[in-house]
Amino acid sequence: MKNEMAVREGLRYLPIRPVYLASIGYNDKKNIISIGMFAYFSGKPTIVGIGIAPSRYSYDLIRKSGEFVVNVVDEKLVDAVRICGEQSGRDVNKFQLAKLTPEKGVRVNAPTIGESPVSIECRVVKEVEVGDHVWFMGEVLATSVREGYDWKEGLLFKWIGEDGVYHKVGKKIAEY
Repeated sequence: MKNEMAVREGLRYLPIRPVYLASIGYNDKKNIISIGMFAYFSGKPTIVGIGIAPSRYSYDLIRKSGEFVVNVVDEKLVDAVRICGEQSGRDVNKFQLAKLTPEKGVRVNAPTIGESPVSIECRVVKEVEVGDHVWFMGEVLATSVREGYDWKEGLLFKWIGEDGVYHKVGKKIAEY
């Protein structure tokens, strides 16, 4: 038997999900935002998206630049994820505060994060307003992967009560 509960509380029962750092650049401004809203939208062409609230500094930078980079995070970057999620790029330089290295993208002007094991460079092809967030859908123009990286090292996030908890990928339970 299932019991109805408040929507926000019920959604906390969803399985854990990946967390990413999106990096953005416009003119001489660079920023990073922690992202929990990420989705694949198309295979051909390859379109991925990130959801960002219009009140966020990164929202304006993406709208102006038309680009973003999705950077995978691993255990070494857990503090950077927290810093980039709690601070505003309007007030601080998140690259400096989180001790991250902005690197030149292969196909976009937005910086990649040097410490990230995987960077996915995107050009915005569509914006969709959905409730309190805007989904920036971007065509993937380039991916860069650190040699020796195993996807199982990626960081996952789960709300437990009022606290955020980070995990790594667990054990395999089935094969098809």
